[in-house]
Amino acid sequence: MKFAAYIWSIILLIGIMFTSCERDDDERDDSSRFEIDTTNVYVDNAYENKLKDSVWYYFRVLSLWENVLTPTNFDLHKMDSLNYLKDNYTKYFQTPGDIIGYLKYLTKASVVGNSVSPNAGSGNNYSFYEDILYSHKKGESRAYDWYSFLDRGGFVSGALQKGYLSGYGMDLSYLQTNPNSSNANLYIRFVEKNSVAYKAGLRRGHQIISLDDDTKIDYDSQKGNNFNTLNNYLYNSTLKVEYKTPEGQTHVANLEYAYNRFADPIFVDTVLDLGTQKVGYIGISSFLSSNALITDKGEIKLFQTRIQDVFNKLSTSNIKDLVVDLRYNGGGSVYTAEILADYMAPNSASGNLMYTNKINAILKQAGFDEEGQDFGPIDFSKKGNLNLSKIYFLVSDETASASEMLINVLSPHMQVYMIGTYKYENNKTVANNTYGKPVGFFPQEIVSSNNLLYVISFQMFNKDKFGDYFDGLKPNTHVWEYKSFLDFGNKDESMLAAALDHIRTGSFSSTVSRSVLPNTNLERKFSRDNVGTRKIQGMFKFPTKKIHL
Repeated sequence: MKFAAYIWSIILLIGIMFTSCERDDDERDDSSRFEIDTTNVYVDNAYENKLKDSVWYYFRVLSLWENVLTPTNFDLHKMDSLNYLKDNYTKYFQTPGDIIGYLKYLTKASVVGNSVSPNAGSGNNYSFYEDILYSHKKGESRAYDWYSFLDRGGFVSGALQKGYLSGYGMDLSYLQTNPNSSNANLYIRFVEKNSVAYKAGLRRGHQIISLDDDTKIDYDSQKGNNFNTLNNYLYNSTLKVEYKTPEGQTHVANLEYAYNRFADPIFVDTVLDLGTQKVGYIGISSFLSSNALITDKGEIKLFQTRIQDVFNKLSTSNIKDLVVDLRYNGGGSVYTAEILADYMAPNSASGNLMYTNKINAILKQAGFDEEGQDFGPIDFSKKGNLNLSKIYFLVSDETASASEMLINVLSPHMQVYMIGTYKYENNKTVANNTYGKPVGFFPQEIVSSNNLLYVISFQMFNKDKFGDYFDGLKPNTHVWEYKSFLDFGNKDESMLAAALDHIRTGSFSSTVSRSVLPNTNLERKFSRDNVGTRKIQGMFKFPTKKIHL
């Protein structure tokens, strides 16, 4: 982990620059907040020691917030000294994850100052820092790192770059549909196209009646054991699913758990007739890498080929409007987002600026954001024959990262409408923004090819220099997503219906009054963290050359 010689003059310059940017005295003097608990030492595992040192080293150098991390810029060269990181920092942390949690905590402290809880007595535990990071006070900025992670085993690279999908491919949610009961039933809210569940006929809006003949899968029955029984069912090698369609028909599907199968992230692409007008509707669950493999009509093809086929169909169908469903899209490849932007943008955007990147001072001084480099400015290069003046995006608080980027880069060049969702929280109706992640990362291999560190290293800004949406992008209107809980592509489905209504009338209907039950989307944390499809989340760049520092 040796820095190139020319980097040292850069670091010394940066150290001088940052001495004039210190925090206020009251924050600087409260150093106890950042003290590391030194009462325990963890050095028994040589491999883990090396991994912990590497995590600290690269996080310190690559982070967008590198100026608030330790060691200081004046002492940065010491990281190459034998055992310096271990003796001064990493031996007090049990795992690499604990180190990531602590360093992310420092970035939050730099933004929100004294509102950050002290770490005294924490034992440098990852979960302690995670609790602090995910605890947002009212009005508190989220402009800090609560995303960086270590991919041990290559899940992200396998899922994102190769297109692998493991599991049954269905995402479940509890919905309270009986006004006379506080209990909730289990429903399918999303199925990955060409997954095991999809091929068996399971679709959005189907109610799950039983799993392996067990009917006690309602919310009240499962809440008591933290949904462990349900979670176990969804990771079994086989699963019998009894379900009911919105029309009241009951069916049984027998599923076999799949490993590393190719699905299709474009879960719907169709042309809808709206009177004499044709409207294109596409839904994308994630932005796989352009060269990832997917399954389309029984054929294995590149994702970029699938995208090209979709837009060729839309253009030959002479659509006048386009609705893009990103409500469950957590992001993915930046390059794929660029390709989609080039297809969706009007002809007038071609050759104009799409976005720029903000990177830290170390990377900037090394020239990584110069023209033609991996973090240099990107211009539109129009693809396809669509020449739309406006576009509609269906979004939610799960719409994140590269999917937010797509919306943001198109906004200066065409009329962009966003249709979001409501939720009912603390007896109040809340209008959701998108997730709020204008920053991204790239993989840094550490110790071995099985360990890829993803550190937030860049922030993206559109042509109008807008990119500070850490609290999410604000939709033009909101709807109750489950008011009409139908499959994707049905014109009466709540979110699609709102877009079609605007296309037809030129205005959005008022939908703020609560016309569904308070807990219609009961504990979404349930399926996001426990039994949901393991989704790609983030904004990922894969540089054409490795970054060596």
